[in-house]
Formats: sequence, structure tokens, C-alpha cells
Amino acid sequence: MISEVPAIRRNWWLFVVLGLACLAAGVAALVWPDITLLAFGIILGIYLMIGALLEIIDAVTGDPGGRALSAILAVVTLLAGLICFRRPGESLVVLAVALSLYLVAAGVFRIVRAFSAEALRWWGVGLGLVEVVVGIVILASPHIALGTLVVVFSLDMLFRGVVSIVAGFMLRSLKDEDTAPVEQSASFA
Repeated sequence: MISEVPAIRRNWWLFVVLGLACLAAGVAALVWPDITLLAFGIILGIYLMIGALLEIIDAVTGDPGGRALSAILAVVTLLAGLICFRRPGESLVVLAVALSLYLVAAGVFRIVRAFSAEALRWWGVGLGLVEVVVGIVILASPHIALGTLVVVFSLDMLFRGVVSIVAGFMLRSLKDEDTAPVEQSASFA
């Protein structure tokens, strides 16, 4: 059996570099949350512009029955992408409000459907109530949701950085395996 451990072990330092980059991104996001949100808005704009391009391609080359819908979606996606480029910070607030409205609606629907369910009815009611409450909190103050987004992103980057650095140093400490095949014999004792 060929093992890839020696090849990966030789590049242990890449894991450490990746970990340091993640730690730097996590700390930067905590220190400069406004710039982090601005970057999120710009990245969202890029994503939407790529999505609009794909919808335009589908509107031109796709199934004739769905071309009109693809064209409409392309225009909406293109406009949303342009808004994100024009005002990346404010576009995230709109996104937070849309998320809050979704959570309230999904929570209400989940509660209604839970009452018609046979099993685990109260789990559905509980989850629906949590969604409604979170949606109302975000709707009341969308900036809380954006601040939470930055904190969650920062914590994720810090965690990924530590794990990557630890993995890099663990790889460094591994011994090279013998490449000689090991003979195994069956014993029936």
C-alpha cells in the first residue's frame, strides 16, 4: 500500500502558514469589523454578478420553457450584484432584514405544521418559536446580526488557524514509514 503521509509530512509548513493566515484573518476581523463587513458585501456582489452571468447564459442557451424565468432572474441578480458593489455595507443590512423576514415566516409555518404532526410535535413548536424570536431580534436591529456574523467568522478563522497549526506540527513530528511491505500471515489460534 502506498502511503501519502511522507509527501504530506514534507509540506508540514504549508499547514502552519495556512493556520497563521487564518489566525491573522480572525484577528483582523475582530479588530476591523467594518472593513470585514465591507469585504463581505463586495464578495457577495462578486458572487451575485457571477450568478447573473450564469443565468444570462441559461437564458440564451437553456431550455426554451425556462428562458424567460432565467432572464428575469438574471436581471434581478445583476441588479442585486450592482447594489452590493455600489453600497456593500447597506446591502448587507438589506440581506439581514430579508433573513429576519424569512426566519419569522419559516418559524410560523413550522409551528403551524408541528400541530398537525403526529410525532415530535413540541420539537417543531420549539424550533419554530426560536426561529420567530431570532427573526424578530434581527428585524429589530439588523446591525446585531451583522456584528454576530463578524464574530462568528472571526471565531471560525481563529479555530481553523489553531487546528491547522497543530496539524502542521503534528505532521512534522511524524517519522517516515518504512516502504518495505509487511508480510501478514493468517493464524487460526
